[in-house]
Amino acid sequence: MHQTLEHGTVVAVCLRAESGVPKYPQPEIAIGSHGVEGDFHSGPINKHKKTGDPEPNKRHVTIVAQEALEAVSDQLRVDLGPGSIGENIQVSGLGDLSGLKDGDLLELGADVVVRVSGQNAPCATLNVYHKDIIKSFLGRRGVAATVVKTGALRPGDAVKLVKG
Repeated sequence: MHQTLEHGTVVAVCLRAESGVPKYPQPEIAIGSHGVEGDFHSGPINKHKKTGDPEPNKRHVTIVAQEALEAVSDQLRVDLGPGSIGENIQVSGLGDLSGLKDGDLLELGADVVVRVSGQNAPCATLNVYHKDIIKSFLGRRGVAATVVKTGALRPGDAVKLVKG
């Protein structure tokens, strides 16, 4: 049985056509069946995997909590605005997202539904901001998710967490 536990708000929606950080805030994004349309990481194949055979993309979108960004910004005295750490969607009101598990659903706005596929580990790309940033984001880097239902998403849209 699924149960809606928490509600939050979309703070920012971001994309970047090429690899790297930051992703750039947008007034609206279109979430297609394999992620944010126009974003580097969208597609059926995992672009994070650099060697070996290709594998299916289980990271259609990345979601980060504004609360985690603000905490790390304050701790390290750096300015981490929307998209800074490569997130497609920044949310508030759901804590640091560390309690989300594989299979949990996030209902975003009027149409979009994504399924959590895992916690998102901080990567070396973030070192451009501070030498201790990876350590600071451990356990609170947000989540990766796959698209269940497509649609448009914009800042101010509601977020509902439905435990799987």
